Amino acid sequence: MDGWRVQDKLGVVMKRLILAAGVLALAGCESDPNATVPPKEALFVTNDCDVLAALSRDQYKLSPNSGATTFRLIGEDGPWTPGCDWKGYGLSVTEVSGPEGEAATAGATRVAFHRPRYDTLGASVRTSLTAGDKTTSALCRLERGANGWSLDACGPDPKLTQPRAAAPSPADQTPDSRLPVAPANPDATPRDAIIPGADPGARPGGN
Repeated sequence: MDGWRVQDKLGVVMKRLILAAGVLALAGCESDPNATVPPKEALFVTNDCDVLAALSRDQYKLSPNSGATTFRLIGEDGPWTPGCDWKGYGLSVTEVSGPEGEAATAGATRVAFHRPRYDTLGASVRTSLTAGDKTTSALCRLERGANGWSLDACGPDPKLTQPRAAAPSPADQTPDSRLPVAPANPDATPRDAIIPGADPGARPGGN
């Protein structure tokens, strides 16, 4: 009997040790609420000025000796004023906006930039160069590398070269949206269908 009691006590002790080890393991898995989690490094920080400066340098070859050049920034869906330090980027340009600025700089070489559109691979920018009475438009792709933004390629802007979608035609309407067709004989009234019902009190086969 003493041997069984010793074994029972050993079994209880072992169960308690296993339970305590499990509690310690769970406590070790819990994160410290006061611990500082390092922030994830972003792929790149969207700075419109860096993108426009790279495009001016690589596409239009602008420099401090390029002569009088004006910039026009087009936000498309709203006001867009990135406030770029063009001299800090080594560009001798003048930013214009509104009809008064357009009139004051008439005849100067003008570069227009639309707001960049960013994605996981880089950025797309619609741009144009106006010299005299000729304007050349393009859609450019830029990539960000270890040394900053650089031009990948420029080509015709599909928004300007591809035809617009055709306007909806009445023939494309669904049948539900069409007007109902008038009957052939509008004066004739259809006869109501009369279905004789059986008398529940009549005997089978009776009149």
